[in-house]
Amino acid sequence: MKKFLALAPFLLFAVAACGDDDDGDPGPSGSETPLATGTAQSEAFDPDAELTIYSGRREPLFQPIVELFEEETSIDVSVKYGSTTELGAALIEEQGNPQADLFVGTDAASAEELRDLGVFAPFDSPALEAIDARYRADDGSWVGVSGRARVIMYNTELVEEEELPVPESVLDLVDGEYEGEVAIPSTLNSSFTAWVSALRQFLGDDEAESYLEGLQDNDVLVLRDHTEVRQAVGRGEVAFGLVNHYYYQLEKEEGSPVGVIYPDQGDDQMGVLVNVAAASIVNEAGNREAAEMFMEFLLSEEAQEIFAATNFEYPLIEGVETRADVPLGEFKEFDVDLAELGRMNEETLDLLDRLGL
Repeated sequence: MKKFLALAPFLLFAVAACGDDDDGDPGPSGSETPLATGTAQSEAFDPDAELTIYSGRREPLFQPIVELFEEETSIDVSVKYGSTTELGAALIEEQGNPQADLFVGTDAASAEELRDLGVFAPFDSPALEAIDARYRADDGSWVGVSGRARVIMYNTELVEEEELPVPESVLDLVDGEYEGEVAIPSTLNSSFTAWVSALRQFLGDDEAESYLEGLQDNDVLVLRDHTEVRQAVGRGEVAFGLVNHYYYQLEKEEGSPVGVIYPDQGDDQMGVLVNVAAASIVNEAGNREAAEMFMEFLLSEEAQEIFAATNFEYPLIEGVETRADVPLGEFKEFDVDLAELGRMNEETLDLLDRLGL
């Protein structure tokens, strides 16, 4: 807890500047599909009570979902937008007197850290059955609402087609032939930090540290955020960038000459890390029933379609199509416990700090 709070002021500047993982989205989809929530309203339910949400997802991504929920339920929703780190620190400080009913953050690791601190309440609903158990906490205290894959994007004018799929592994990026040709986001970015924790799981701490040192020795270009990485690749400033899959999609949609590699697909390789944006009900929430309704709505086809349409994210329920070039399920995923990434986060931050990243 002290670590989370001590980092918050510093991370607020750095992460707010890069927009967590949600910068660069193309805007709302304008979906007009009617809402069909599964929560029955009790006699004690107060439809005039305002639902308060803290959102680490940026407003252009999240507000269309809020507006559709308000339209279909007549429940007023107030949203406080900020970085996942900033809002998580606020939730910790507000324990015992919560000001928010629901929290939506940008990665599972942060959600698990806050769950361990008692910030979130368990959530049980038939709607959870639509979400694979890999993408939610066992007690429903955080639930994935959209997915993102960690991929390598490349500039098609700098990388010859016959060279592909090289590099076929993220571990290849330390090879001398890629010196000065790889960009990564700041390691203050939550999804990048989670990926480093996944490397620690797969390689062990010593090999993971050696790999990170190898990236540094290979003159890896560390940029402020994912948007800067995708744009650097799109402009041809570097040949390769390590990003979430939708940043490649956004750069491609803007007309840049870019392609994508889903790395580490061999039998003895780690696969691609799939992380999730996660939603949680705040412990002792003042408007619990409305919060449960909103949680169920986030897991509905209507909301999943908005996430897929606005930002190329992976919907996590069956029957909703993705806009991504490579759908979820068509590539090997890293077999990881996302909750464990949260428990590893503090040591990962210590490692990155020790390495000067």
